[in-house]
Amino acid sequence: MSLVAAIKDRLAEPERRRTIRLIRPRVQLTLAIYLLAISFGFGLVVAFNSWSAYARLVAGTLATAPAPFREDIAAQTHLYLNTSLALLGGYVLTILAVTIAYLHRVVGPTVALERHLRALQRGEYGSRLSLRSNDHLYAELADQLNELASRLEGTRR
Repeated sequence: MSLVAAIKDRLAEPERRRTIRLIRPRVQLTLAIYLLAISFGFGLVVAFNSWSAYARLVAGTLATAPAPFREDIAAQTHLYLNTSLALLGGYVLTILAVTIAYLHRVVGPTVALERHLRALQRGEYGSRLSLRSNDHLYAELADQLNELASRLEGTRR
């Protein structure tokens, strides 16, 4: 099968088979931004506290340290600050990824529910709702909607 034929087949698949990683980007990113803003605010408070305590410690140490040790103390200080910034960046990326993944798992099934309800409104009673096997939160609702669809399909005949 050629690449063009594979792409055409993929595009011809039913809408429910397509995978969208960011189902509701605005909802997912808004929550991620809130979590990041709160984390960043607390991070600033901790950073300010650490900076002031560390600055007093370094100033006291550099003032009393012999000249040969001053460069070593300054180098260790820079290493500490660079490590802290790298950890902060990793934390931000981790929070963003976890938030988007979690919301995808929570918001994703609602999109399938909406799609199924729209199909029922159009009179497509043969439509069935299928969720991922581990979407236990919406499984009962999906079963009830599928039963409703089968009853509507039976009464239509």
